Amino acid sequence: MMETSEIGYSPNEDQGVQAFIRTLNSLRNDFLQKIKQYTECLREKIFLISISSISLLIVLFFYTFAIYLQPIIFVDFNKHVMSKTMLKPSIVSSIQEPYIYSKNQYFNRTRKPSENVIAFLVASFAGDIRRAYNPYPKLGEKLFQLDERLGDNKITDIIIFHTGYPFRADITSIVHTTARNVLFVNVDHIFYKFSPGFDPHIRDPTWTQKGKWHYHHMCYFWFKQVFELKIIQRYRYMMRLDDDSGIEGKWPNVFEIIAKRQAVYMANRREVDFNYVVPGVTLVRNLTVAFMKKYKIKPRNPDMMADDFNHTIEIPNYWNNVEVIDLSLIRQIEVIDFMRWVDESRGIFLYRWGDAPLRYITLALFVNATQILHLNKLGLGYCHPC
Repeated sequence: MMETSEIGYSPNEDQGVQAFIRTLNSLRNDFLQKIKQYTECLREKIFLISISSISLLIVLFFYTFAIYLQPIIFVDFNKHVMSKTMLKPSIVSSIQEPYIYSKNQYFNRTRKPSENVIAFLVASFAGDIRRAYNPYPKLGEKLFQLDERLGDNKITDIIIFHTGYPFRADITSIVHTTARNVLFVNVDHIFYKFSPGFDPHIRDPTWTQKGKWHYHHMCYFWFKQVFELKIIQRYRYMMRLDDDSGIEGKWPNVFEIIAKRQAVYMANRREVDFNYVVPGVTLVRNLTVAFMKKYKIKPRNPDMMADDFNHTIEIPNYWNNVEVIDLSLIRQIEVIDFMRWVDESRGIFLYRWGDAPLRYITLALFVNATQILHLNKLGLGYCHPC
């Protein structure tokens, strides 16, 4: 009988154990490698998912912010609008300009005003300080371009609306630059006014440029104030041009074109203002609806009006740093009332409603599509800024 102690240890058994251990190690290494690969792949996917999620959250934030603003502000705004149910039709205001200087005065001559006018606004937030940016040399270049490029025989008056006062050298340079009659019209008496009931001390703008309220004053001027000036009321058509823009190539006499086609507006290209850039800009829809209900107005241009209401977070406009407008449109009672509604809502200063979207709504309300001409369809080039 064999004793337990006599059992021998076989070399084959040792080799088997080692082989088994190697197999386990190989399996473990393979498993760890696959885990590592899976982790790296998962990490990449998580990173991409995170980026996508963050982007989505940013979009949702701005979208929600734009939507959220409306009901909060709407309560106060709607209350203000509905308090104006007793508005009565009125005639256009006639504000006398205290200081006008013309090329005719400079040369001591007399000449009747032209039928139409080209208007610029030089609103320097620096006032009369010569060390600040001087806009008049560049404006002189634009006037020289007009003489060369606009086919109106250089007969259309130019009005330079300005705050502060140009130096004598600037006036001399301008009047010698162009063959047209030029009128320098100071607008300090109206340009720095605010809408009725608006307190500029206790509010900050939702959007600003070149000073706290400077851009808002510019919008206010081109939407309403300019048409109240007595000097404008002598003209039939007004072309607005900005001093940092210009016409490109040869233009025909656009005043003759708009008259021949019985149009009332010549429009630049379509643009949009986004509510997340200019918070509250879409609230102009509330005023528009209230105005239409009050006066039972059906838009003359339904497609343009639909364009105003069919976009959640944006408001369309014609980029009106160039425009030609029949001034008889602005003299209509309904248009005057609409401008007053906008003014008394304080939306221009509360929410920076620009003159461009407000002009777009005015056209949608009161102008047929056939009465609007488009620069691009006429093949007329324009640059801004330039």
